Formats: sequence, structure tokens, C-alpha cells
Amino acid sequence: MNSAAVEEAKEAPDTQLKRTPILIAVALSIIAAGSYTTLAGLLTITFVEQLGWSLSLISVGVSINMVLYGLTAPFSVFYMEKYGVRNVSVAALMVLVAGSFMCLMSNALIFTLSWGFLVGLGSGCLTMAYGALVARTWFPDAQGTVAGILTASAVFGQFALLPVWAEAITLYGWRAPLIGCGLLAFVAILVNYWFLSAERLGKHEDNFSNITNRSVINVFSTLFSVMGHRTFWILVALFLVCGATTNGLMWSHFTLASSDAGISATSASIVLLLIGVFNVFGTVFSGWLCDRISPRLILTFVFIARALTLLWLPLIFSSGFDTRLVAFGIIFGVLDVATVPPVIALCNRVFGQAGPSVFGWINAFHQIGAGAMALGGGLIRSSYGTYFGMWVLAGVLCVIAAVLVYASRYQSQDHRVATGSQ
Repeated sequence: MNSAAVEEAKEAPDTQLKRTPILIAVALSIIAAGSYTTLAGLLTITFVEQLGWSLSLISVGVSINMVLYGLTAPFSVFYMEKYGVRNVSVAALMVLVAGSFMCLMSNALIFTLSWGFLVGLGSGCLTMAYGALVARTWFPDAQGTVAGILTASAVFGQFALLPVWAEAITLYGWRAPLIGCGLLAFVAILVNYWFLSAERLGKHEDNFSNITNRSVINVFSTLFSVMGHRTFWILVALFLVCGATTNGLMWSHFTLASSDAGISATSASIVLLLIGVFNVFGTVFSGWLCDRISPRLILTFVFIARALTLLWLPLIFSSGFDTRLVAFGIIFGVLDVATVPPVIALCNRVFGQAGPSVFGWINAFHQIGAGAMALGGGLIRSSYGTYFGMWVLAGVLCVIAAVLVYASRYQSQDHRVATGSQ
């Protein structure tokens, strides 16, 4: 048996015994980070109605949080490669615990700053960009399966825990879910220390393509190389609209809009749970379709269907929590993340080997759109006393996006990205 075969045989137990704990630790970290992302919408009701805080001020914090959630990911991956996955993930979880503690203080300005910067940075380090790095590095033969598991973990953290947090607020007050999220992050820290040991991580973490010789400035190199291409900005515009009409609405305003319509926070959380469950199906089905039909057709259908769904929502709010609102949760859930596979497909088609990196930056713009809608929705309700204008604006933006899909031919620019030419 040659040396390579011997080495492979030695690594077989590592594959079977050591990598499953890695997956558990990463999944728990993503769940812990995800548990924060949709919590602000639930807390806003209490802050506005019981504590008398300004919705506009809270929306500023939520907006900052969403922008940092997107912008932090490319840098987080860089530092994970440079300083170690466990070190950066533990640091991010510690920031989340600190953010929870600061938010417990009954002060609107402290909450806005803590939620915006601390929770935004901490949760932004533990997004699916982190999951993609882990899948690529430690599970090269099962990247799709692992990515699916970690996506489901993110969805679970974002939506499945909401009914629990809503009930905790009813029983114990608004600080209860913040404490719950903080405890979950603390448990994730302990699991990271136990499961992401140097022995389990093995040699892989030391072989990140000479990353230690690179500067953080290199994170921007891919972005600068594609900024001169029209197609990049078309995809950015699509994801700005996508973020504004999904995360920007559902994470921040849906629960308060439901309350305005006389629907309890628990019932609103059930609808958000449906969105979380069915967006897994929608994403998988969208990816399956990308292998069979044009991604542009998928994007057009999703944006038009999303526009109709959002314009339908204010009409069914008046009836309270009934089967139509349940149907909305299911339909919107199917459409919620269905834009991601076709945009990834177009990125890979246009930018070739740089496609994944380009998508990382486009996804950052997704969160900028989400943050803008989080702030804009708060201003609309504060100015007019109703969210009706926000739903109409979101529907119109989706129609514009459906048309904008056809503003580019999506031809390969791979050679131009490599040379930096126009």
C-alpha cells in the first residue's frame, strides 16, 4: 500500500467520527444567530405599544442590523480562513451574548445601537457564507447535503422559534426571548469549544490556500473587478428588491402589521413559521427547475407572484387570522427564497470561477435592500398610521424587478473579470 493510500485509510475514521460533531456545532451556531434575525419584529410591538418607544428610532437599529448582517459575511469568511473557524465563530457568538445583555436595558437608544451594531455584526458572521465555507472544507463529497442541512438550520433559527418567543413574552415579558437567544448563543459557544477542537478540525483548517499571506483588502478585489459590468448591477438591483420585499418586510414589520389588524403575536408567528417551513421547499424546487428551464423565467414568475401576494395581504388582514392568512404564509414561503438558485446560476454563467464570490457581494446588497425597507416601512407607518403604503410599494418593486430581469443577456464575462478589462 502506497503512502497516499495509507494516509487515506488513516483519515477514514476522521471522516466518520470527527466531522459529524463539526456539523452539529456549525448548525447550532447558525440556529443561534438566526434566532436573533426575526426577533426584532416581535419585540417592536411591546416597545411601541407598551413602552412608548419611537418606531422610527427602532427601525434605524433594525435597518443597521440588516445591512451589517449582509456586509459582514465576506469579511467573516476571510477571517475564519485566516484565524480559524472556531475562533471567529466563538467571537461572533460572544458578541451576540453581549448584544442580548445590552438590549435588556429599558432604553430605546441603547437597544437601537446594540441591536444594530452588536447583533448585526454577530449574526452576520454566522450566515450561510459561513455554512458554505464549512461544507466546502470539511464535507467536499457531500457539499449539497451539508448546505441543505445548514440552510434548514438557518430557517429553523429564524422562524421556528418565533412562536416560542411570542409565548415567552406573554408569560414572562419582553426580556424573556432576549435572554433565551443569549442562552442559546452561550450553549453554542460551549459546543464550539468542545466539538471544534484542533483534533476534530484536523489538517484542513491549516490549508486555506495561503490565506495568511493575504490582506483584508483582497476581500474587495472581486467586487472591484465586476463593478464595471452592467450585468452585475442588474443582479444587484434584483437582490435589492428581493431583500426589501422579503426580509425587510417579514423580519421587521409583519408582526406589528398583524397587531394593527387585531391578530395576536402568536398567530403572526405561526404565519412566519409557515413561511420558514415552505421556503425550504420553494428553494429546492427552484434549484431543480434551474437545471431544466431558463433562470430568467423562474425569476420573472417569482417576482410577479410575490407582487400579487403582497398586494393581496392588506386585503386579507381585515379578516383576522383565518385560512387565507395561512394560505399567504404557504405561498409566500414557497416564493421567499426561490430567487436564490436562479441568481446563483446567472452569477456562475456570467462570472465563471468568480461566480460564488460575486454572489457573496450581491447577497450583501440583498441585506441593504432589506435594511432600507425596514427603515422605510417604519417611516410609512409613523407618518400615515398604517402599513398599506408599504405593501403597495413592495408589490410595485416586485413588478419592476420582473421587468428588469430582461435588461441583460447574461453572457459570460469570465475573461473580463480575470483581466479586469471592460
